[in-house]
Order: sequence, then C-alpha cells, then structure tokens
Amino acid sequence: MKIFNNINDHTAYHAQRRSDVMMASDNIKSFSYAQAWAHINAIAAHLQLEGIGKGDRVAILAKNSVDNLCIFLGCARIGAVAVGLNYRLTAAELDFIAGDAAVKFLFMDQEFNSLRGDYLNSVPCVCIDSDESARSLPAWLASPASLVDVDIKGDDILFQMYTSGTTGLPKGVLISHANVLANSYQAPMSTGIGFREGERGLVIAPTFHAVGLVGALLGVIYGGSMIIHRDYDPVGMIETLAKEHINTVAVIPVMLQFSLAMVPNIKDYDFSELHTINYGASPISETLLKECIDAFACDFVQGYGQTEATMALTFLTAADHRKALAGRPELLRSCGRAVFGTEIKIVGKDGSELPLGEIGEIVANGPQIMQGYWNNPEATAKTVVDGWLHTGDAGRVDEEGYVYIQDRVKDMIISGGENIYPAEIENILVSHPHIQDASVIGVPDAKWGEAPLAVLVSGGQPELTAEELSEFCRGKLAAYKIPRKLEYIAALPRNPTGKVLKKDIRSMMAEKYPAV
Repeated sequence: MKIFNNINDHTAYHAQRRSDVMMASDNIKSFSYAQAWAHINAIAAHLQLEGIGKGDRVAILAKNSVDNLCIFLGCARIGAVAVGLNYRLTAAELDFIAGDAAVKFLFMDQEFNSLRGDYLNSVPCVCIDSDESARSLPAWLASPASLVDVDIKGDDILFQMYTSGTTGLPKGVLISHANVLANSYQAPMSTGIGFREGERGLVIAPTFHAVGLVGALLGVIYGGSMIIHRDYDPVGMIETLAKEHINTVAVIPVMLQFSLAMVPNIKDYDFSELHTINYGASPISETLLKECIDAFACDFVQGYGQTEATMALTFLTAADHRKALAGRPELLRSCGRAVFGTEIKIVGKDGSELPLGEIGEIVANGPQIMQGYWNNPEATAKTVVDGWLHTGDAGRVDEEGYVYIQDRVKDMIISGGENIYPAEIENILVSHPHIQDASVIGVPDAKWGEAPLAVLVSGGQPELTAEELSEFCRGKLAAYKIPRKLEYIAALPRNPTGKVLKKDIRSMMAEKYPAV
C-alpha cells in the first residue's frame, strides 16, 4: 500500500481529517481544506476535458493567490506538470520558456496579457483574476466535469521551474513529488521547527520561485494555514504578521530592512505568535539581525539551496543565530550545515574532494536533488555527476560542518532575491553598435544587496550614459536585470584562451564600489 507517495495524498488526508481547518486565504477568498480539495478536483477535471493529461505542461502566469495555489495542486492531481512563469520577464523571454516546455495550456492574470507572445497566444488560456471574460476561471469551471483518477508515483515530475545558466538560456529544472516531500521532511528535522496543524504561515515570495512555491507546499503537507499576499508590501507584511497571528514567514533580508524602515512604530505591533522568520538568498548582517530580534522577538533560520535542490541544502538554525550573537559572529557568514539525509563536500577542478577549510566547488548529494534538466541531457550530465549536484558555488566547510560560500563559480548576481546571470545581459549589451566589448559583474548595493554593473569597452565609439544604456535594454531584458551603473575601461582583461577575468574586473572596481 502506498502511503504519502505524492503531494495529492497529503492534501486528500487533510481534506478528510481536518476538513474545517483553513488551508489558504487571500484578500478575495478563503478555503478550508475540504473546500480547497473540491476546487482542486474541479480544476483537475476540467483540465482533463481540455485534453491535458499526465506529463503535459501547464503554464501559470500569475501573482500569488488561493486560486494560483489550487491550480498548481490541480495540475498535480492529474500528473500534469506546472510551469510557473516569472511575470517580471519580457514577452520574448516568456515565449522562449513556454516554447521550450511545450506548454499546452495557460492560466493567467489578466494584467499580464501583454506578456503573451506568439507561443502563449497559441495555447488555450483561462483568466484567473477576472470574472468578466468568457474564459474566466469561474466560467470555465461552471460546466460539469468528472475527474478520472490518475496514478501518481513519487518519481513523477511535480513542477518544472526555469533557471538561467551561464549561457544565458533558461533551463527547465525537473522536480518530482518525491523531491518536494523529501525536502519538506528534511527542513523540520534539520531545524527543529516545522508547521503544525492550523499554524499560520505568511506566503509573500512569488510561487514562480522555489522559496514561494515549496514554502506554500510545505504548509499544505503539514496541514498548516497559509495567508497569501499577492505582492510584497513592506507595511502590509508587518500588519499581517501582527493582525493575522502569523507563526512563520519566509523572506529575504532586504525585505526585513525595507519593512523596518517603513514602519517606525513597529514597537506598537504585537508579534507574540510569530515564532520563526526564515530567510535566504543572502546572509543577514549582525546589525540587522539585532534590530529584527528587538522588533519581532522570534527565532531566525537561514536556508541555502537552489532550484536544482528543490529548495534547501543547508540551514543555519535558530541555535546557530543565538551562538552568533553570543560571541561567534562569524557564523552569520555561514549558510549553516547540511540538512538531514544530505551530504555536502568541497571538490577541486578535477572533482576530487578537498580537505577541510580549502576552497572549491560545493557539491551535494541527497533525495531533494532534481531529476535533471528538461530536454537537456548535456547540461544535466555536467550538473549532476554520479548523483552529486554541482552547485556552481565556491566555498569551504569547517571542522564543525558549517558551509561558507566564498564566491559564485557561475558569476551569478543576486539582487533583491532575484538571480541574475551576466552572460544573458552581456549578449544584449554587445549588440549595441557603440559597445565593442562588455562584461557584467555584481557590485554591493545598499538597497538590493547586489546590483549589476556593466563594464564596457567603447572601441572608439561615443560612450553611453547610464540612461541611454537602460533605454537600449528596455524590452530586451526584465527590468531588474538592466544595469543602472556602467564603467568604461580600455580593454577587458582576459586569460591566454580569451576568457574574461572577472576576478580582475572586480578588483578594478572594488575601490569605487566598496562593500556596504
């Protein structure tokens, strides 16, 4: 007998045993587990009427909502693979992803209609956030439909989430039901903190990101109750944490910084039921941590991972944060220790394991590691070698098992929690007639953590202003990827094989762009 073989088993169990417990609520609707299960099954049945079956890709281009989460679970119910689309991308970028995934159906918020390119315009579409359209979600669900049950196994793909690579072309990461279930068990076992029945979690991170989606799924798996925010609002987050008696929330440090700045009377709010703030994407400074503990009086946990690892590979626990403030501040520069059931080691360029303390590439092995990249066996073979995920991050491990990230092997920039890959931007920049050569690096930014800096070679052409560069990139790149800062140099430093030496460029720019 299969028990909890897939996420559907968990949702069905809570719908039967905890039918009146709230599963999810936004500013429009609130569903108990029983109501949500009925809605999920209706969505699944109507997808089957549309000819969608097991393994078919269904895109979701929408902001967070109860319906968004139920649509995702409706896909899971019949073995369809949800593909969350980042609405911050351009129409061209989204069309590439949709075409690569061979999407057969689209659920969309009406506000993003302008982001539908040729491919997305060619597939059937249901509008989530409007009741006026004949293809609105309520109208689509109005006709009767009977659900045909589908056998879902643990290794069946649950979702396909796109992440860029050093080539600049997005790759579809394949995450199975078993991957998500494993990571959802690993998290509470590793941190000592987890959802309990009826506990209330605030979902702010967008569900096209692993933190938002897997975080919401973790709540469903454990029978928790999710309060869902459509967008991040610095003041709204604080008000909801207090008024909705939230127990846990996942954020990035810059969100905490913004909220503290925007709510000067934060001492007037009651956060007595908030027990944990989970954060990721970047470390937290000792100063900000102390300010947050003073304001919220709760525990803090940092997670490190990547889409290819479902969500988490390591955790810096609440106890670790207390140690950091009690005389070991260096721990705040660590991303913690490996989660339960996961091995982490540091390897050199030849793949051999390095001694403790030496810097090399961080590789990991565990049940949360992806099934591979969609239709990309070459990239899969390079990234997962003998079961070990090559993260692309350079770091070291100390004698206690704490992992310290030193640099990003893939030169990825993390700005406001968004991953930015320089190669994609560089390909756009060098298409400008006045730019002979270009390299993009991340520089410290007080607001976003990091920001992309364009380092350009003019080749005798007139130099561009930052405004002119932004205008050129507009429509070709998502807004958060566009460099707002630029510098000109005579030539990019390169090694004998022609590879740009970004380390040298960072050194050249370090004095002008110091750490903040």
